[in-house]
Amino acid sequence: MRLVRVVREMVDLDPEISGRDVLVRLEALADEAVEQTEAALLASEPDHAECAKCGKPIETTAGDRERWVHSDSDRSRGCRAATFTENEGWNDEIPRTWKAQPKKR
Repeated sequence: MRLVRVVREMVDLDPEISGRDVLVRLEALADEAVEQTEAALLASEPDHAECAKCGKPIETTAGDRERWVHSDSDRSRGCRAATFTENEGWNDEIPRTWKAQPKKR
């Protein structure tokens, strides 16, 4: 329906518009829509980095670009929790206060 409205507006503004001109304008609108969709998709992807504290992979959460979580674990913010394994348990060398944050660029 959006395309029909767009074509109707074009014809209302210029009753002598050619089919070729309508097609060119519709292609431009389609290109713009694709660019907007790609930009929105990129904006929704998490940022990826390496944790400055423990070196594990981290990423931003979907709703907050400032909040980082460890991406290869239970998505914990805490480095100690991110390094937990069933075989070795907690890494007691990592302070409980360490939280996921990227290395300075």
